[in-house]
Amino acid sequence: MNKFEIHVLLAGFSSEQNSQLTSMLTPLPINIHCCTLDCPIDTLPKVHVLLVGTDNIEKRSHQVQISPEQQAATDADPEEDLQGLSVESRDDQEGAITLGPDEILEHFVQQLKIASPYALGYLLAPAKKILSLSQQQQSQYRDFIIYPVNDVFLEKRLFRIVSDLQEKFVQLVKKRRLKQMLAESEIETQRLKAGLSASLKNTREANKHYVRLLSNQVFARMGQRASGRNQQLNYLLTKMAEACGLDQEQIQDVTDAWHLRNIGKMGFSDALLHSPYIKLSVEQQRTFNCHPTLSHAAMMIVRPLDSAAKIVLQHKEYLDGSGYPEGLSADDISLEAQVLAVVNDYTELVSGRYSDRPFSTVEALAYLDNYATEKYRDDIVDTLAKILPQLSKKGKGMHDVLVQSIDLKIGMQLTRDLICKDGILLLGEGLTIDKATISRLQEMEMNLQEQFKIFIAQK
Repeated sequence: MNKFEIHVLLAGFSSEQNSQLTSMLTPLPINIHCCTLDCPIDTLPKVHVLLVGTDNIEKRSHQVQISPEQQAATDADPEEDLQGLSVESRDDQEGAITLGPDEILEHFVQQLKIASPYALGYLLAPAKKILSLSQQQQSQYRDFIIYPVNDVFLEKRLFRIVSDLQEKFVQLVKKRRLKQMLAESEIETQRLKAGLSASLKNTREANKHYVRLLSNQVFARMGQRASGRNQQLNYLLTKMAEACGLDQEQIQDVTDAWHLRNIGKMGFSDALLHSPYIKLSVEQQRTFNCHPTLSHAAMMIVRPLDSAAKIVLQHKEYLDGSGYPEGLSADDISLEAQVLAVVNDYTELVSGRYSDRPFSTVEALAYLDNYATEKYRDDIVDTLAKILPQLSKKGKGMHDVLVQSIDLKIGMQLTRDLICKDGILLLGEGLTIDKATISRLQEMEMNLQEQFKIFIAQK
């Protein structure tokens, strides 16, 4: 402990008493100051311990120079202890008032406490003097020491006062250092959190690109092409997940599951991939039904896709237990998997991968609604039926109906490419039907001996 960290002030003692007390305190690592009770406060340093004596106060005559405003304030409030006043020797100055011994002592202590608010005051005085103090005067001091007293006792008491203060200083320094360390630790923690957050964000972005890359590979293997329709289906899935009450983390898991749900089909033969499900033989269907398990196994290799992999494993399970691969039912199937099941089966129906022809959205919704109670949750199917028309009006989704050429009317709009059985593109998606188009289509049907499947936007 640096000796100049603690300042002790001896005030109101005679020269002999100052010498006695100084000799007792000198061995301690402190800085000692001495003054009289009429010493200007502003000439003193900030002190930590104030030892006050009362030697020969009665022999001194003092005055306080005050302004008329200070005098008025003092008269108005008798309890005011002359704060802000300076003690001076008698000059018979106009407006000066004489202070008694007790007032001199009280005024000095008050002024010093203002200058050094954390100073611990100790009054060294005869027992009679200590007992005569008012409660207000006693409150100015931390403790009292009967003085004069045995030197050994006094020295021990002074040592204990300074030692206790030193211990408090040590604790204060430790607290400050600890506070500083905690502040530095908090800054470092925030820096690490920011770094981890940035790394996590970069990892998630990298995972998204990785998932999209795999998804494109699956599209290519299944003979599909990337198009605006795929983007619309992605958007449909997100809106369905939000409407069904999934949180952001669950939505991300469902999205990853949606993109990678068919990765287990990449090893299938072309016959399995390009044939409608209901046209497959029993043995082929048995093989085909393994794709959720294969997709799950492939995704489990990538740790961030664990949750999405579990959704993929269950996305072909149905409430009545008729699904695959494990035949789960009702409560055993997660909500995320049930949402994905509805959107996936809707997509399979409208794309023609389930039946021998593509379903219109109206037909697909009717199919899902027919099996809703058995296979799907009613509320999820109802949500899909509400969202599709809304997205269609905003140009972010498809909502159509299948019609024949004789049902066409001027102003109708194609929602899908019109392709004949030979694979020839006859009309493009988005075309607005006019009278000439209707006549041309009916003529082509007669020439090709084929009834076209025409999908028209549902109003």
